[in-house]
Amino acid sequence: SYRMMSAYAFATGEENASGGIVVTAPTCGSSGTIPALLKYMAEQYHHSDQEVLEALATAALIGNVIKHNASISGAEAGCQAEIGTACSMAAAAYAELLKLDLNQIESAAEIALEHNLGLTCDPIGGYVQIPCIERNAVAASKAITATLLAKYIAGTHAISFDSVVATMLKTGKDMRKAYRETAKGGLANLYKNLKKSRAKR
Repeated sequence: SYRMMSAYAFATGEENASGGIVVTAPTCGSSGTIPALLKYMAEQYHHSDQEVLEALATAALIGNVIKHNASISGAEAGCQAEIGTACSMAAAAYAELLKLDLNQIESAAEIALEHNLGLTCDPIGGYVQIPCIERNAVAASKAITATLLAKYIAGTHAISFDSVVATMLKTGKDMRKAYRETAKGGLANLYKNLKKSRAKR
């Protein structure tokens, strides 16, 4: 069961939302995905501290490539840049824990980022709570799926990691400002309108 992994992601997200200290890997709003996956896997499968450190290093490489070649900022490229990057980093970390080869690690990172393309940053009230906290838990689970998929199809996939990174940046630039951390579109706008209609009753 991934319930404990989700609980770890929620705990990190809530710590961040309450002004506590978190590691921005890659950002505050997406800081729950990687630690949730690594803590869960280390506990379930008894990975050593050294193995977890190597997985973190692999995640950092992926994160730095995305940061350098695209963006990890929700204000610049939507939540795909934040939670998408976190999911991609977590997938690479998990692939490292599984001792997969470089092609499989790259494929895991690519699949994870590809399936977050277009994700908007629409925090309700401008707070990093809804939908942000749940997204961390979902991204951790998605990272596992991406890695297990990559384990069997690496070398046959048509899209490279670099191509998805470039696509993510272009998609982010194409997004209206309302969907880039302004709390003026998407769920944030819907919730605002719901509150107004309830107040009129």
